[in-house]
Amino acid sequence: MDIKKKIDEKLFPDLSFFDRAVKYPYPAPNYSFSFSKGQFKRGIHHRLDERIPILSVGSNRAPIQLQRKFSFEQDISVTPAILYDSDVCYAASISSYGSMPATQWPSIGTTVELNVLWLTREQLELMHLTEAVGVAYDFVKMEPGTVKIKDFKFNGNIYGYVSIPGVFPFELKKPKRLKEISGSNINLKAIDEETALMSLMNLLEPNQHNLYNWIWDIINNRDYRITLHEKLKLKALKPIDPNWEIVNVKIKGSLTI
Repeated sequence: MDIKKKIDEKLFPDLSFFDRAVKYPYPAPNYSFSFSKGQFKRGIHHRLDERIPILSVGSNRAPIQLQRKFSFEQDISVTPAILYDSDVCYAASISSYGSMPATQWPSIGTTVELNVLWLTREQLELMHLTEAVGVAYDFVKMEPGTVKIKDFKFNGNIYGYVSIPGVFPFELKKPKRLKEISGSNINLKAIDEETALMSLMNLLEPNQHNLYNWIWDIINNRDYRITLHEKLKLKALKPIDPNWEIVNVKIKGSLTI
């Protein structure tokens, strides 16, 4: 098997609807990459000086998710980054494709290996729609010093998305981090997506015992999905001292909810 095929199979797997939900947040490389001239390419292939850096904490780290949102025809670049004094936890939310999404959560001393997506203003407007800004996520400016680009020195503002409801409180009324996200000085228990979804189902639908069927209902019944959102809002935990600032933006188009 050639190297390109190995990369394609790892980073762009063929997922069923159920696997798309439970395999979140999907594989992401630890190196810079770009979509350029209709292809996935290793390294930076576009000028970044006029682009807006967006911290990716969940599936936006992954090439397969960026392909869904932008396609290979959009010119984008991604660079590795380190997030300081925060962890990546399960949000008190459910996505349109059945995953329990990620959000940033303050955690003094913790560092997390993530990446930064460099977008044009037009691409950023599309990203706002896919993140359901104003409903599911706030667009935020990171506190200076909390994100470091690994490939080069950058002193400008870095932005991101943070769950509006907050994090999901598990059994001990504490958030849990995403097991697939690498970090150090971790203070929270880590679980995988399927375990998180099972916990969520047991809480919200105690008479439902089939995760496959429940995910199918979430994906195919928007009204039911929104009802779950409203229930989760009542249970969510919000950060006491967030290390980000909410940025007010005007949304153009239809949100993905």
